[in-house]
Amino acid sequence: MDDARRTWAVVLAGGLGLRVGADRPKQLLELGGRTVLERSVAAFVDHPRVDAVVLVCPPGRREEMAALVPQDVTTVEGGAERSDSTRAGLTAAVVAGAADDDRVLVHDAARPLVAAETISAVVEALDAHDVVALLVPTPDTIVRLDPSTGLPGPPIPRDELRRHQTPQGFTLGVLERSHREARCDASLVVTDDCTLVMTLVPEASVGVVYGDPRNLKITDPSDLLVARALLAAEDDTPR
Repeated sequence: MDDARRTWAVVLAGGLGLRVGADRPKQLLELGGRTVLERSVAAFVDHPRVDAVVLVCPPGRREEMAALVPQDVTTVEGGAERSDSTRAGLTAAVVAGAADDDRVLVHDAARPLVAAETISAVVEALDAHDVVALLVPTPDTIVRLDPSTGLPGPPIPRDELRRHQTPQGFTLGVLERSHREARCDASLVVTDDCTLVMTLVPEASVGVVYGDPRNLKITDPSDLLVARALLAAEDDTPR
């Protein structure tokens, strides 16, 4: 383990997240006595292997969200797309002193139940890799639709399928490079940073950590109900 390398967490809360059906961003909804945002940020603030946290807020919400997190968390506004928000977080980390060989963890604020053990596993995997994907198996049968008919084709074998979770881990310089190159290619469309780096920096060393089904993403009202049930079950577990 190289103690000279610092670990930065970039927590992305830049989207409005209105699909959950509330009158405010889903990051500001209550979950077990705290907001979703507070729980997500606290997971990294409280982690012994994380040195600094950058919170990326929706435009116009920075002051409101900054009031919910510790003062030593850097807050910045994000952009229209997820990639814009990641770049804003990376820029803030570099301004604060992050080096190219530092570790950076990119996490969705909508995943408030991320476990300390998961964060540790991603950080440790970055000792050997430039990119770390956090993956979980899918229990569902997945098919590809025939675009000409709209009908389902044969199922894709589930043992070949995994779902991405966050935090995804990176060497900061490698992630910065991929975002610089992406801005020069308007045709490139990817939905997560791991895929972006693997596409644009093919020589990067990639590691895999297996995630936790509890690390769910709050997308719609049913996800919030599940998260509340998981927290209630945890509180009832004898210690």
